Amino acid sequence: MEAPEVVPNNKGKRIRAYIALTIVIVSLGVFGWQWYKNYTTFITTDDANVDADKVAVSSKILGRILVIYAAEGDSTTKGKLLVELDSSDLVAQKQQALAAKNQAIAAVNQSEAKFNFDQLSIRVQEVASDKAKEDLDRATLQYEGKILTKEQFDHSRKAYESAQAQLEAAKAQLNVSKSMVESAQSTIKTASAQVSTVETMLRNTRIYAPSSGIIAKRWQLAGDIVQPGQPVFTITKDSALYVTAFLEETRITYFNLGKKVEFTVDAFPDVTFSGEVTYIAANTASQFSLIPPNNASGNFTKVTQRIPVRISILDWTNKNKYPNLKLVAGMSVFLKIRRN
Repeated sequence: MEAPEVVPNNKGKRIRAYIALTIVIVSLGVFGWQWYKNYTTFITTDDANVDADKVAVSSKILGRILVIYAAEGDSTTKGKLLVELDSSDLVAQKQQALAAKNQAIAAVNQSEAKFNFDQLSIRVQEVASDKAKEDLDRATLQYEGKILTKEQFDHSRKAYESAQAQLEAAKAQLNVSKSMVESAQSTIKTASAQVSTVETMLRNTRIYAPSSGIIAKRWQLAGDIVQPGQPVFTITKDSALYVTAFLEETRITYFNLGKKVEFTVDAFPDVTFSGEVTYIAANTASQFSLIPPNNASGNFTKVTQRIPVRISILDWTNKNKYPNLKLVAGMSVFLKIRRN
């Protein structure tokens, strides 16, 4: 006699499967609802980072770096000496310019003495000319009155003509002396300007910090030759950090200046920062790219543009857990901005 067939009981398995499926569906529903709620309530982006103003410390003149007084990571204050360039050539140029200036001053003194002497000579010649004129006038009257002979009258006339010639020669010499004085004075001005130029260049051999902050990058070493305008350091103003976010242009409607923002930094995921929008750029980010887009032909691919937005950093949570929390420019940020 055959044994009866045993029918497996799958009811328990089906119940467990239904429960698991229900849990999955509910989880997906809750996740979807949360996603939809966040999507309709907040504007989010991870295209953001901590940022700060950066200042390039550069040389105004061509020179070789003699000493560097700071290193990467050092804190600096405005006006602190950071770099000193080799000034030996400029010191020699200054000595040469000072010697030329002193020589010009001596030439001016000599020319002025000659000018004063020529002025005195003119006065002497004017007195002699006036006396010769009086003698000629008296001789003329006496000659017309038959008192003087023709020879004596000719002597008086020639004496007057000689005095006049000497006076004119003295005046010409005075003009020459005046030109020499003016030329020497011009030489002094040129030498003084050269001295001032060299002194300015000497002052520029000492490079000071233009602002307070952190030495973020050192571009040169002692012994390097720097060109005018070539940076030696880059200073980050760490006392005024902010967040720069690049938001899609389609969401520009939902935020304005002063709007509150919440964000997190990847380095401190359990810390929530608060801030507010302080600046909305006047151009999209692509306008300042290496090759800005040119859509004049009409044959182009439309790409949603992103607008730079600056957000201040006001406060953060978990201060007790992170008493020495320090943000660094370039850190990645995830932010949320409420739509309404």
